Amino acid sequence: MMKGKIPKTDGLRMQLFPTILSFCLIIFVGLFCFASYIMNTEKKLHSMAERMEAVENALTQLTTELEMVHEVFYEAQKIRDHIKARSKISAPQATEVTYALLHCAYQNKLNPFILLAIAETESSFYPYAVGAVGERGLVQVCYGTFKMMMKEGSFYHWRDTLQAGAKYLVYLLRRFNGNTSLALAGYNAGPNRTLERLKQIGAPYVKKVEANYARIVRNNDYVRLVYGPGVTASGSVGTSWA
Repeated sequence: MMKGKIPKTDGLRMQLFPTILSFCLIIFVGLFCFASYIMNTEKKLHSMAERMEAVENALTQLTTELEMVHEVFYEAQKIRDHIKARSKISAPQATEVTYALLHCAYQNKLNPFILLAIAETESSFYPYAVGAVGERGLVQVCYGTFKMMMKEGSFYHWRDTLQAGAKYLVYLLRRFNGNTSLALAGYNAGPNRTLERLKQIGAPYVKKVEANYARIVRNNDYVRLVYGPGVTASGSVGTSWA
């Protein structure tokens, strides 16, 4: 063999090496690009899934809020119709009283139709009513009760006395372990009496509220189903407003 001459096999390998290297590099770059594409696609799919979940949650929340708006609107219609039928106040004032009653019921987690029955019993829905011993407003709150229930507000503003009355009813319901009849008797006669005396003094008032509530739920399947057919089962804290 002559010195310095490269074998044909080795020469062929040297010629093919750049081609093989280029081919391998192309495959590597292709695989890298494919892997990057897969990763980006997964990220996009994950991001899309998160967005879809957020949209689904938002739609669920919106549906819940719309159902609540529908419920409030329906109850407002029932309350306003009852006030118009049972009172001589003007239509705009009836609407104002309606939404004030609903607002207080919502804030204090009360049955709004119990509050409606009390307002009818106390003032015939006249917001500026003044009682024989100075009680004021739709639900006839005395000054001492107002000061006990309200840190702010005016005793001479009917919305504030309504709020005070609602808070006082919640207080009485809790004090009497959810017994609505005793709470109503305490609302009328004061709770600091023996139970027998409280029942005796408060009985006529409780009967009036019961009669007004019965008139509200009469032919009203919605109120009867959601809040109960009678006063004793319908006034406790924690209704569908909760």
